[in-house]
Amino acid sequence: MPHFVPPQPATAPQPPQWRNSFLHRLMLATLISQMENRLLAESSATRTLEDWLHEHKLLDQHQTLRAEREADAQRPCPPDLAAALDIPAHHGTNALRYRKIRLVGHNHIYSEAENWFVPQRLTKNMTDTLEQTDTPFGRVVSPLRFTRQLIRRETLWSPLPDLWETQPQPPNSKEGAEPLALPLHLFRHIALLRTHTGAPFSLVVETYTPQAFAFGPPPQP
Repeated sequence: MPHFVPPQPATAPQPPQWRNSFLHRLMLATLISQMENRLLAESSATRTLEDWLHEHKLLDQHQTLRAEREADAQRPCPPDLAAALDIPAHHGTNALRYRKIRLVGHNHIYSEAENWFVPQRLTKNMTDTLEQTDTPFGRVVSPLRFTRQLIRRETLWSPLPDLWETQPQPPNSKEGAEPLALPLHLFRHIALLRTHTGAPFSLVVETYTPQAFAFGPPPQP
């Protein structure tokens, strides 16, 4: 009698990997630029990131990002950034609260965010939610109809080297032999949030990871 072999569960197909080739590096540079431009154009980084992940099938359409808050996190606000919040001198930086979170989906970290905010410029319910829950900051303060003012952007890694356009490209036969090693972080945005009346109430430092591009390059024909 033949030995019965139970069926094995199907494994999900792995997405194609980014390769260390000029074409893949150029594609990745273009995608990073597209995503960054969208983040800079919108008021809610969380919603914009979720839209990107939905479009590229990294999150199911009904899923949202989950915020993981680092409990009891403490860090003084850099003086040059604190000045943008226009806090009265007699209050000083003691008037600021600090929050640090990671935006997570499917056990992948898509961004890390530090946030300093002025509780006196929020409702008590907003402040309590920020200090006691993991709800993303943008969702909590959305009733303020806030806007974002970019203070600084930082490129932490680029797929293409400086002055790549002046260098000879490698022959195609030598491209793509190994996967492209991606860093922990790609870029960072530092922004000031203002209420719809123009009052500054928060500073955010958002650092983005390569997990938002884990869908890989287009399949070869």
